[in-house]
Amino acid sequence: MSGQEGEIQARRRTIVVLQDEMRRVLDAARVLLEEFNAISKGEKNQISSSVERVQQAEVDVMTLRAALIRELSQVGTLLVNREDILRGAFAVESIFGHINGIAFKMSQLQRASAKNKKYHDAIVELLGSLIDGISKLNESIRALSINPDQAIQMAAQVQQIESKMDGTYREAVAMVMKTATNVKELITVKEVVESIENCADAMLDAADASTILALGM
Repeated sequence: MSGQEGEIQARRRTIVVLQDEMRRVLDAARVLLEEFNAISKGEKNQISSSVERVQQAEVDVMTLRAALIRELSQVGTLLVNREDILRGAFAVESIFGHINGIAFKMSQLQRASAKNKKYHDAIVELLGSLIDGISKLNESIRALSINPDQAIQMAAQVQQIESKMDGTYREAVAMVMKTATNVKELITVKEVVESIENCADAMLDAADASTILALGM
């Protein structure tokens, strides 16, 4: 096997692990909307189940990250952009830390707050945009091994979604500050909204990492 062929195979193996990691992140992001709907309906068992699913998915991502590190250590200098791949994996894993935070903070919401139409609509819109952005990021990561140009295009769409979320986030915070009926409601709803925004920032960082990877393919 030539050096070039070896590098191509090594890159393919590592990208596959990164893609698996990204898919688990997307699955967990979708659970967030299920959890919030359960909170609105007062379905306590479903809330607990959603939190547990997110936590299990995080364990899966950490396992995949460890597998990726092992793979990168084995290929050694054969893969010239292995540092970029590792940074991409860390960026993806960072998203998961925020997803876990969202799941926990939402679990602290009172049903009355979650049912409040103003809060409900704002959070559902933010979660929907987050899932949409992470879905585009997943497409970007998937395209790395077959169409780097498409990976860059998908990453650019993630940036557009994140930019739109910034505006929605600011409007939501302003609305909560004006309409919260007590301190607890103000803190819990505001923290949920802020945690979604922080996750969107991490999503954008991962999209930037995907772009760097695509440019090196």
